[in-house]
Amino acid sequence: MVSHAGHASSILAGRSIFKHPVNIGFAGFSFWPEANLDVKRDCIPLALLYLDSIMKNIAIKRVRLLILSLLVPLCALRANESELGFENWLGPASPFWNWDQEAFLRETRANGFRWMDAGGAQSANRAARAAPLRGQVFGKPVLEAVVRFVDGAPDQFMASYYNRGDVETEISEAEFQSLVRELSATISSRVRQQPMPGNTGSRQSSVRDDSLVWQLPRHRFELTYSYSPPRRDRGGNVPFRAEYVRLTVRKFQPGDIPASANTRVNVYEIRANIQRNPETGDVWIGNVPMVDQGPKGYCAAATAERTMRYFGQDVDQHQIAQIANTTADGGTSFDQFRSALQAIGRQYQYSFNAHIDWSFRDFQQMLEHYNRVAKSNNQREIHLPRGGVINIAEVYKAMDMETLVASRQRRRADFNRFEERVKRYVNGGAPLIWGVMLGVVPEKEIPQASGGHLRLIIGYNETTRELLYSDSWGRGHELKRMSLEHAFAITTALYSLEPRGLRL
Repeated sequence: MVSHAGHASSILAGRSIFKHPVNIGFAGFSFWPEANLDVKRDCIPLALLYLDSIMKNIAIKRVRLLILSLLVPLCALRANESELGFENWLGPASPFWNWDQEAFLRETRANGFRWMDAGGAQSANRAARAAPLRGQVFGKPVLEAVVRFVDGAPDQFMASYYNRGDVETEISEAEFQSLVRELSATISSRVRQQPMPGNTGSRQSSVRDDSLVWQLPRHRFELTYSYSPPRRDRGGNVPFRAEYVRLTVRKFQPGDIPASANTRVNVYEIRANIQRNPETGDVWIGNVPMVDQGPKGYCAAATAERTMRYFGQDVDQHQIAQIANTTADGGTSFDQFRSALQAIGRQYQYSFNAHIDWSFRDFQQMLEHYNRVAKSNNQREIHLPRGGVINIAEVYKAMDMETLVASRQRRRADFNRFEERVKRYVNGGAPLIWGVMLGVVPEKEIPQASGGHLRLIIGYNETTRELLYSDSWGRGHELKRMSLEHAFAITTALYSLEPRGLRL
């Protein structure tokens, strides 16, 4: 249902008395109940907000248009003068929480929000992202903002004030503490409430993950901040490192279990996400949340976030990146990510399974098979250097694609096991974390040309012998396909992260 806010804006923009469409917005009106009303600041926008319902009894159309024409300049003037930030949308009385997707995008496009997926009527987990957000939230600039929808309306707003993956220069310990203190004071002043301690830290000694919570009757504000403290590691000193500071605002009902504490998954609800198209033969898992990792090397962390959000866990790629020791440029090694997934599984009572795990020995055997096929076809063989650093990505780039595919197909038992595992997990409604080497099989319009990468397997097609997968790069990467033979050829790892007790 479109709120009065969206409806009023559409009325103002559509009347022929204006030469150009006018976007009124609500920059001058506070949706916080404790705010003191000011005629110029609040009453005029309030009148606009509910004008359609107020004027229903006025039959003369010209009178309505005349009143509108008088109020618009005053409201626009106040909007330019406003010192309020985006937090004004988050107040308990704001129509923001009741907007449908169309109204949301219309009202927030100027703030930089764009959908992270193609959407549609079947998209129950749709999300919009602004990076950076055009505007401030509680007096501070925001690197990234994400709004997640449930049942067609906003359910959660997330603002990332700092994360080391999106900044060029890391902040000091003093700057980190100052940012947290200032945000806490500003939020407390606005909501007229002192915070309660939320999460008091992760189970890893190298990770500090704390939060402050402001519990309102219908909304929950949580400021989460994390850092790696100074420590000694392998005989050296590791300095303080700020990880992230973010604010999450979500709808709240008495009796709600925080998503971060939700560890029970109904197998029937999971399998209800399985979609089938009898005409094409596609079988895939629907409602897998999209996360946009952006230009940073966070494919591992973003893929893990998508998997756990799908199962109902409220986690963040920056949390996972901290545990995995992911860097914005270098990403995460498969060994590091494997260890991180195991740690995350322990913390959230999830099971981690390595169905295919990369090892240098397996890589050497794969190269031997490749050279046998290359030699029989009079093609160039590839040999590893006897010393120095071996760049695995460069070795893959030197391979002929068809020769690699043919050599991998000679290990038929391994291929059959790969295909069986894909079908088993998709038919059970559980996505697989798929490690690949890019740059071997041609792929259109992907931000990363070569090197190791993690993505999600979400489906298959027995008729066309294809694998359906998804990358964590936002809109346009929700569902893609590749032949099973090509997919197996570039596979370096295959993992699953699922709630304990889930039987597929």
